[in-house]
Amino acid sequence: MIKNLLSTCIKWIFIMLSSMTMLYAQSKVKIYCIGREFTMGSAMFMPEKNNFPTQLATMMGQDYQVMLNGKDVTMNEPIFIENHIEESINNLVVKKGDLLILDLNQDADFSKKDDDDKLLKGITSLINKGARVVLLYTPSNSNEKQQLTARIQLQTLAFKSNCEIVDLSPALYGGDAYLDKEKRLTSIGASFVAKRLYELIKTPVTGASRIKIKNGKRESFYGFSTETFDFEGKEARVVKPKLVAKGSPWIWRARFWGHEPQLDIAMLERGYHIVYCDVSELFGNEESLQIWNNFYKFLQQFGLNKKAVMEGMSRGGIYIYNWALRYPDRVSAIYADAPVLNFKSWPGGKGTGKGSPENWEIFKQDYKLTEQQALDFKDAPVDRASEIGALKIPTIHVIGDVDDIVPPDENTLPFAKAYIAAGGKLEIIHKPTVGHHPHSLADPTPLVDFLLRADRRKLNFAAIAAAGSEYRSGAGWSPNMGWWGENDDINRILDSKKQHLDILFVGNSITQGIGGTRSHLPYKPGYTAFESVFSSYKWDCAGIAGDRTQHVLWRLINGKYKEAAPKVVVVTIGVNNFLDGDTAEEIVAGILEIKKWIRTNMKNSKLILTGPLPVGVESTDPRRRKYEDIHRLLAIQAKDQSWIYAPLSDTFIKADGNLSLDDYSTDGIHLSGGYTKWAQSLSKIIQKALGE
Repeated sequence: MIKNLLSTCIKWIFIMLSSMTMLYAQSKVKIYCIGREFTMGSAMFMPEKNNFPTQLATMMGQDYQVMLNGKDVTMNEPIFIENHIEESINNLVVKKGDLLILDLNQDADFSKKDDDDKLLKGITSLINKGARVVLLYTPSNSNEKQQLTARIQLQTLAFKSNCEIVDLSPALYGGDAYLDKEKRLTSIGASFVAKRLYELIKTPVTGASRIKIKNGKRESFYGFSTETFDFEGKEARVVKPKLVAKGSPWIWRARFWGHEPQLDIAMLERGYHIVYCDVSELFGNEESLQIWNNFYKFLQQFGLNKKAVMEGMSRGGIYIYNWALRYPDRVSAIYADAPVLNFKSWPGGKGTGKGSPENWEIFKQDYKLTEQQALDFKDAPVDRASEIGALKIPTIHVIGDVDDIVPPDENTLPFAKAYIAAGGKLEIIHKPTVGHHPHSLADPTPLVDFLLRADRRKLNFAAIAAAGSEYRSGAGWSPNMGWWGENDDINRILDSKKQHLDILFVGNSITQGIGGTRSHLPYKPGYTAFESVFSSYKWDCAGIAGDRTQHVLWRLINGKYKEAAPKVVVVTIGVNNFLDGDTAEEIVAGILEIKKWIRTNMKNSKLILTGPLPVGVESTDPRRRKYEDIHRLLAIQAKDQSWIYAPLSDTFIKADGNLSLDDYSTDGIHLSGGYTKWAQSLSKIIQKALGE
């Protein structure tokens, strides 16, 4: 009887576990990725590991299941599309919260109305069931006319269905190594796409926009819904995101509606509203500020954030700075593009610029000034830069260095000098060979990142574990290895040396250069130096070229490091994050995530963190400032006694602040003869850590 009861219990436990497993699988958020070459990554190195759906899966974690054309990406099964896109969509079974990522670029021929209607119906049906549908606009090899047609078709579909749309082309065209010569996505480009989609999925949203304008004219703004209406006799516009980001952030564009809209589109994708109230041409005078004040109050009834990002191109700069001076508590950040800040420079033309006699007269009329009063005018933003700087509003300017209409020497540069002297922080992006036009940046990513940071919405990818995707021969690997091959080789070594390692060096290409017992590294410039110093120890190398903090974090979590249990782990990481535009604070957060994981999971290993090695041959190199900021922040954290902080500034930086080319290559990053100094400096620290 007891035996039968036990047998029955076991059966029920098995059934319950099976049911729980099924329920857990069903409770996961499913991310369906449907597409052809771009999505499958068929032209890239090792697509089964590197296509963007698979990279996205490595970032999302266990609460998500990523599907590629009907297959779970973790299964490593052959991927292909059996049906037409619209048939694949109609076959999906979704629940609330699931996502469909749809790449239609190579299928964006909606000349057949039946196919168009089926696609629209299928997408609308999924949205009505609570799923999110995201259209991707991606680069292609087609001619300019075909690309424009495809873009318009996708935007029309997004507008009609109210699905989301993400334009990947500006960043992919502008990024380093994102596309191959045939404009096909590389594994490195797929990393960018995965990060962008991770951001989209993880950004907290509150639902559809609450803004509905009585008698407003609804039309499409690049696939987003725009309300155009009359406000106190002025044309006003509100563009609504598909889903509103938590906190209802917004951008207030001052002038030239729709010109160079790439930043506006990018921020709409991220849940920002874009608003506009045309007060041309009042040059930011009292009348314009009063109209804007009324417009601001009108918008507040719809629940927009109390603070807006102010965006001003050219003469729009006058408007946004006058607004910030009057209502600083209503401004979260400022983006000024080739801004007019000095009336005498433009439209006056009293300096080196061309000026505009017609607009000079309008300016005088708007401010009720005589010619002499206009020449003596001291109420322009350039004159009040110290006041504005004292407000400490995060500010970014984009300028063309050869602008002869709004010369930087008469506008942004003197403004910035006084602004910064007053304690403000102002970042300037220079376009060395550009004049007044074109405005903005072809790839608005630096502007997007700046504004998201200012609004405290920027995700820190330096601290989010992600697999690497480097594949290029310049990484110093044997042919056909790639990042995944090197990662597997390291894990093989660690598995074979469980409990038998004294020292493990972890990092990027600089660490990779010491080689250790790695069999697929034909170039080991630091091996001799390290072996001569550490020959009495059992040591090895876990450096991978191109790695950022997030890649090391992922390797630790998913590799054999814990099982290897080395007595000492030396981590040197962070410099490659500079290439991604990560701030010092973000890089340090990534390093501390590495520290946290090692201290939690490898408690018997001594941890030595060096941060990045010194960077920039000359002390004036802009990268040196970031290096110093990183180590200033790490030094504060070093009060924690559970790890050893070992900055190596004194090892490499000379008395004059420069680096020696005997130690470093000319790029100011990689070591040449400096491996000997590095090994000798670490030797003393490691001996102390081991109690020797």
